[in-house]
Amino acid sequence: MEVWETQLVSTKRGTFEVFISGVGKPICVTHHYSAFTKRGNYFADMFLEFGQVVLVNLKECGNSGCITDESELSMEASVEDLEAIPNITWF
Repeated sequence: MEVWETQLVSTKRGTFEVFISGVGKPICVTHHYSAFTKRGNYFADMFLEFGQVVLVNLKECGNSGCITDESELSMEASVEDLEAIPNITWF
């Protein structure tokens, strides 16, 4: 089982709980709306051979920030949240 480092990342759009494992170019994995834990994720594990995997708990999940308006849970807002997290490569 992989070891996942836990971090809270503060951005202009809020604070997000992330779990990081592996080395190399970062690859982001998230779920709309399920929480990751320090145990990682079976689906995300397969990306570890390609780079550093960053699991992101979106707002209202795990230890990430809370919303003040329902619109913050939209797919568009979630994309903006992910784009605000530094050092994640988007394919």
